[in-house]
Amino acid sequence: MLEVKSCSVSSVLQQNNKEYGKKFLFDGCPDTCWNSDQGTSQHISVRFGEECRVTGIRIQFQGGFAAQAIQVSRVGTPADVLHTCYPDNSNSLQEFTFTNPVSSSDLKLLFSGFTDFYGRVIVYHLEFLEK
Repeated sequence: MLEVKSCSVSSVLQQNNKEYGKKFLFDGCPDTCWNSDQGTSQHISVRFGEECRVTGIRIQFQGGFAAQAIQVSRVGTPADVLHTCYPDNSNSLQEFTFTNPVSSSDLKLLFSGFTDFYGRVIVYHLEFLEK
């Protein structure tokens, strides 16, 4: 698992960072989560601090608040999609292995096709994998 040095998110539910902020994506606690606010576009951007070889992700949504697709790109080039994942609408921890490993010091996950009517996403766990 790669260490994330910094992270930014598209939004936080009612700007309540204390209860739903980005810090909860990587805290390892099963009871905390990042909860986005409503919207048509949600994303998570991460920086690793150095160039890494990323081979996949593990992510856990709250069922009913999942994305139907995740586009993975480098932070500065969102139009250059490196991999697309299609998660299930469930509470299960899901693992996606990239077809081609990605060498980068940062990545952006762009969520689309929300299962929540208002476009909210809830993520309890996020990991970036390397070999």
